[in-house]
Amino acid sequence: MLIAVIAYDGFTDVDLFLPFDFFHRVKTPYGAGYGGAWTVRILSDQPRLTSYSGVSVEAHGELAEAAAADAVFVVSGDGSRAKLADPDFMAALQLDPSRQVIGGIGSGALILVGLGLLDGLSATTYPPVMPELEAMGVRPEMRALVVHGNVATAGGCLASLDLCAWMVTRLLDPAAAARVRSSFDPNS
Repeated sequence: MLIAVIAYDGFTDVDLFLPFDFFHRVKTPYGAGYGGAWTVRILSDQPRLTSYSGVSVEAHGELAEAAAADAVFVVSGDGSRAKLADPDFMAALQLDPSRQVIGGIGSGALILVGLGLLDGLSATTYPPVMPELEAMGVRPEMRALVVHGNVATAGGCLASLDLCAWMVTRLLDPAAAARVRSSFDPNS
């Protein structure tokens, strides 16, 4: 399986690194210990990305790879609005919820709206972003996680744990998701 984490300049550090680590732990013995094919890649429209706080990271591949992914996680951050307005970035994201598990954290939900994945649905996001979500025609819900079929949104950085666990549940099973989640929070 291929898990694509979509990032861009101005990403929020925790919204990239926490999901990347969560998905990576699916293969580790202290996580789910999954023995099947499982690859996690950071995809972007540029080779090097810098977070809102100045942390730089190399992308593993181009956005077009997301079309073949089993799951796609869209990060949040100040740079999301620029990407939402970038027709090349948006066109490169050819996502299909009929065969992919898709999630967006915080303002990553705006990108899912821009792709038409939340038309006529509700979603959640980081609380200050709720008015933007509503202005785009999506009914905002003040909840940690909102799920519609294979598409989910999460609001607030720590809601990444909920979103990642939901995605791993959809891809593998609830037990694998719970084992990875407990490696982050033994009380979960």
